[in-house]
Amino acid sequence: MPFRFIKTLLFLCLFCLLGQNVFALNINEEDSILRDFAWQKFTQLPQDERPKIGVTLSAGALRGASHIGVMEVLSEANLPIDYMSGTSMGCIVGALYNAGLPLEHLQYLVSNIKTNYISRDFNIGGILKYLFAEKLFSSQEFQEFIDKEVGSKNYEDLPIPFACVSADIKTGEKVVFDSGPLSLGVRASMNLPGVFEPVEYRQRLLVDGGIVDYMPVDLVKKMGADFIVAVYALPSFAGTKPSNVMGYVLRIGDLRGAVLTEDSEHQANFVILSRVGEIASLDLSKTNLAIEIGASSAYQALPLLKEKLIINGVNYVFK
Repeated sequence: MPFRFIKTLLFLCLFCLLGQNVFALNINEEDSILRDFAWQKFTQLPQDERPKIGVTLSAGALRGASHIGVMEVLSEANLPIDYMSGTSMGCIVGALYNAGLPLEHLQYLVSNIKTNYISRDFNIGGILKYLFAEKLFSSQEFQEFIDKEVGSKNYEDLPIPFACVSADIKTGEKVVFDSGPLSLGVRASMNLPGVFEPVEYRQRLLVDGGIVDYMPVDLVKKMGADFIVAVYALPSFAGTKPSNVMGYVLRIGDLRGAVLTEDSEHQANFVILSRVGEIASLDLSKTNLAIEIGASSAYQALPLLKEKLIINGVNYVFK
């Protein structure tokens, strides 16, 4: 008798036993046991014997700290990830996670972020130049900070193929980083236009990728993902109006991003929505709250995500 048939028969027997309530379980408990059984089988499959899974992380300024909570839940669930992409804050979280930084350390960095990590110009002199001489801030320090944290890694060094998005402010073209210095691509992807000087790279002037691809589902799809999980730090436009120039710049980015994300959501197989819209884009005091919301959102979505992946991969589980 073929081994595949035996495994399928055992699974059906388990299903029938639970259906007859032999173990005196309620329907939810039965569903949970079946799902956990199939999920364990799914996560144990070799990479070439299951659907390839891609995870993409949206932009969202400091609200994007919620991605840390999401990745923590997905990691604990042993979700196999074959490809990753991100834009702006999603790029930062995705790159540092992929480079091997423990999530606890990543949470510490985001929760204790200092302005001198990002730019040497965040001081009185720099602000005066920004206001009166129209001189933008430099983000060079941020690139150096990333190098310090990850050890000057290249994209090719990452265990999971990773790509991020920037935009050429001269042409409006999307520029994808998937090779070369990791820190350069991360810096370019979060380089807020109107605040930071464009990053000069190969005759291009690069700024925040959120203006062209807020949630880069298309990147992991092109890499070869069969099943795409999109993680969206959902903004809100019903709160208080921005109180400063940078706040207005970020609001414009969020509005543009909301339009771009509609198409990205349709391309994804599953979307995790972190409802962090009430957190202001630059509110450093609420990064831990954003992380908690991300974790809660992912935890609530996890049962359905597992079911969709199991159904999508049932031919792999029992082949």
